[in-house]
Amino acid sequence: MTIQKDAGELLAYAYNKYNEGNGINNTEFEEESKWEKQRIRNALTYLRDKGLVKATFFLGGNFYIERLYPTGIDIIENQEIFKDTFGFTINLGVLQFSWQKREE
Repeated sequence: MTIQKDAGELLAYAYNKYNEGNGINNTEFEEESKWEKQRIRNALTYLRDKGLVKATFFLGGNFYIERLYPTGIDIIENQEIFKDTFGFTINLGVLQFSWQKREE
């Protein structure tokens, strides 16, 4: 995975949660994705620095994504711009991610 692709998946996940009226914290995303903290931090820093999400980092690798900025929403809702930005396409009707839930 590249940081750019990871960031695209994290943005899509955040968009889904944001539509439900929820923010995202590290515990929820780590549980879902099984990504290590540094991988998440790299992807989230990319999104924050591009001005796509409002995110706060806390000690210990914790974070909270409070909201998506209009630019982030515009990118995710326009497949061509999303592909140009992140290098892959998504279908908002059926979001699929590269991660799989681990068997317990």
